[in-house]
Amino acid sequence: MIERLQRIASFLAKIRFVIIILGTFSFLVLVISFIDNPWFDSELWSIPSLLLFCWSLALFSLEELFVGVPKKLDKGASWHSRIWNTMRRFGLRVLGLAFIILSTALLVLSYQLLRTWFMD
Repeated sequence: MIERLQRIASFLAKIRFVIIILGTFSFLVLVISFIDNPWFDSELWSIPSLLLFCWSLALFSLEELFVGVPKKLDKGASWHSRIWNTMRRFGLRVLGLAFIILSTALLVLSYQLLRTWFMD
């Protein structure tokens, strides 16, 4: 599981700048939508900007957490390094499971919020 997440994170590392720009832009739109601005219809763009900000945070977190997954060590390595490596890989597996649960919850939230936004 963490090897797949590492492959996804290595691809996301190439487009990291785009993810940061999208997250910053969506955060600014979200903040502006809360301020009473005469040039900006506040209710129209608040839901899409919130979702874009959440997805950009999730993708940025995925890229940061899983870009450096340690490789499995062979039997010739010292016991100290094998235990340390096993602990790091276990921690990343827990984080990977949490990320999958977070992504599923974000998909459901996106569906519900976009359905509400389109109905309005």
